[in-house]
Amino acid sequence: MPAPRTFYLVRQVSNLIRSIIERGLAEFDITPAQYTLMNWLIARDAVTSAMLARGLHVSPQTMNTLISALQNRGLVTRGKDMKNKRIRLVSLTDEGRAAVVACNRVVDRLENEFFAQLGATDLVSFRYTLEGLMTRSRRPRPGL
Repeated sequence: MPAPRTFYLVRQVSNLIRSIIERGLAEFDITPAQYTLMNWLIARDAVTSAMLARGLHVSPQTMNTLISALQNRGLVTRGKDMKNKRIRLVSLTDEGRAAVVACNRVVDRLENEFFAQLGATDLVSFRYTLEGLMTRSRRPRPGL
């Protein structure tokens, strides 16, 4: 039997990590997608839902669903852009920022447990490799 494809192995690890994060965030009633959105917002000022959708590689409809769920819980707000009243800007509320901090503590613990077998040096190397793959995959490639 041939060895599994690298893509397959990466996908399996990705699914496993998603499942671990899902279980870890369950106590906060926050999904991995909502957590990712909130983490993206914490590092930025108010942004449009279109910018969020592009940044997180989801459809505008999916982003709207994510934002609405968080807004209903008081974790994000949608305010008007002072320069263009038609544009709605999404930002975290104070409660949303506190939720991100609490979720990050849990995810930090889960990540440390998951990658503990690698050791510090191997983990740095692994992260460097992943970041390199991500950077290269974003570059335009001739003929594609």
